[in-house]
Amino acid sequence: MPSKYQPQVSAWREDLHKWVYTTKLHLSNNKKLRYANDDYCEFSRRLTGMNPLLRIFMITIVLLCNLLSIWGLSWIIPSTIIDTKGNIIVIPCCLLLIFFIYFFFLMASNIFFSPEDCPIRFNRKTGKVYIYDHFLLYFGSLETFTRSPLKVKEITVKEFNWADIQGCMTSVSVPLASGGMVRSYRLECVVCEPNTTKVIDHFLLAAYSSLSYDEWMWINNYMAFYDNNLDAELMPEEEFTWPIKVNWPEELDKKSKASSLKAYQQIDAEYKKIKE
Repeated sequence: MPSKYQPQVSAWREDLHKWVYTTKLHLSNNKKLRYANDDYCEFSRRLTGMNPLLRIFMITIVLLCNLLSIWGLSWIIPSTIIDTKGNIIVIPCCLLLIFFIYFFFLMASNIFFSPEDCPIRFNRKTGKVYIYDHFLLYFGSLETFTRSPLKVKEITVKEFNWADIQGCMTSVSVPLASGGMVRSYRLECVVCEPNTTKVIDHFLLAAYSSLSYDEWMWINNYMAFYDNNLDAELMPEEEFTWPIKVNWPEELDKKSKASSLKAYQQIDAEYKKIKE
């Protein structure tokens, strides 16, 4: 049975329930909670293991691959074969190496310029959700090959209504040479047109190596002001952080922290006057 939210997200597994989870056990936040008060909370969407040392290692490996590709290209081009009629026979390896050079450069740039985190904020007093997005979160999509390398620093910040957001679980299986399968899971949020199941946008909430609904259940209870069984432990601070910090636009930073819908409307009116 397909998802009721259409168009369906890629690799869809199941639609998630949106309600208060009244289990007596504490609902874990998987140590992804960066901050929480009575107005709003902020969750980390940092990719697993993407710490500064790993970034430096990955960038080094990618750049080495790029240098090897450039060296290979410089060796192949002078050896291009010319047939008896004087026509150049294009060696497929040249095109392949040019693609590798572009791909490795794009990958290294994205890893280097991506922020230390791509957090998401939920304001339960205003019913708004704020997404801090970078392309690296969706690396591997078709846009990987079509996106301009000049956009590696680009950050997208979006505002949605919590009422329009629904949860979906997606999963991908990869067979192992030794037998068996490795499965990964992604908790995606779809944004629908008000009072419909028509999807107009979607974003990543969390990625797992095993099936887990923790963050989704935690957020549902928080947004419903049901704090009785919420684990409020904050994510641990890392000793070393990446130089490129999270920098929320001033307007959305204020809106996301508003303590009431009236305060939100005042902030919105203030910035509309400035833009006029």
